[in-house]
Amino acid sequence: MSDLKLMADPRTLTGRKVNQLRRQGIVPVVVYGAQTKPVNLQVPDRELERTLHAGGASQVVTVTVSDGDVHNVLIKNVQREPVYHSLLHADFYAVNMNEAQRVAVPLVAVGKASGMAAGLMFFQAHEMIHIEALPADIPAEIEVDITPLTLETPIHVRDLPAIKGVTYVDDPDEVVFTLMVTRAAEAEEAATEDVAAEPEVVKKGKQTEEEE
Repeated sequence: MSDLKLMADPRTLTGRKVNQLRRQGIVPVVVYGAQTKPVNLQVPDRELERTLHAGGASQVVTVTVSDGDVHNVLIKNVQREPVYHSLLHADFYAVNMNEAQRVAVPLVAVGKASGMAAGLMFFQAHEMIHIEALPADIPAEIEVDITPLTLETPIHVRDLPAIKGVTYVDDPDEVVFTLMVTRAAEAEEAATEDVAAEPEVVKKGKQTEEEE
């Protein structure tokens, strides 16, 4: 299980009054879930940002409330101010630790593609992958060795590493990592083909003149 922890306080302000909290650097949050009635809490914006950057968007976070309550949650939804991207609100889903959850976790490429060559570029089709696992088994990220990657052999979902307790739920045939020919290489190849074709055109024209 992840070691992500977040301190919170009970929240009495609701509706438009929560703007008072935001001006103080505090984010209003709601904890909800099948195992608990909705609970209004508030957390420091800097602490919530830190938790999100540490993997809180996909891993279980232990929220300890100053009144003694403790919630194991997944941060399901985060609202931000559109211009400055400051935190406005967050929804915390209280999980049952014995019930599998479906979440998206980051994919991280490691190693170097064996098929990398001039005129090719590495392309990651998906930054995240959907998995199903018990809350304690949800990884912070999934590392994928891209050494076998060549232009002819992309890496699919079915090629991702097996992780105990984790099931991939995306289409097994979906491409995750691939090598692609750059536009410059395509243009160079097209130009080479045009040059190679020109002598043939001249030759045919000369034969036509001789026949006449």
